[in-house]
Amino acid sequence: MAFEVRASYSDGKLKAPPKPCAGNQGTQITVEDLFYNIATRRKALKNPSEEYGKILEVVGRYSVHNAGISFSVKKQGETVADVRTLPNASTVDNIRSIFGNAVSRELIEIGCEDKTLAFKMNGYISNANYSVKKCIFLLFINL
Repeated sequence: MAFEVRASYSDGKLKAPPKPCAGNQGTQITVEDLFYNIATRRKALKNPSEEYGKILEVVGRYSVHNAGISFSVKKQGETVADVRTLPNASTVDNIRSIFGNAVSRELIEIGCEDKTLAFKMNGYISNANYSVKKCIFLLFINL
């Protein structure tokens, strides 16, 4: 039987013991006043929209790497999520959700395995037909 709990952290410390609550299955993270007490971070991220853009970028990259897990990000008070992937989505489905149809249509799956070296690699690259001004390189390494 699954149950939900709610916990609040401030300055990296648990504010009170976690308490049971009603909620949907999964993990929900609410972020408020991120970097409020770190002056150098406030200077690096000049405004809330820039900070939100960085959050979208990080969640988007994790969603590509974690096919089979649903991710969604939306601003408080908004009805539509800016990032949304489905729990049964493939890596290519997630690439399509995050980077668009133009990228996903031009992907080539790559892979290599060497049992002697205990090495296995898999991924996707865009083919020679795909041209874009901005280059994106995502690399995740699991040992």
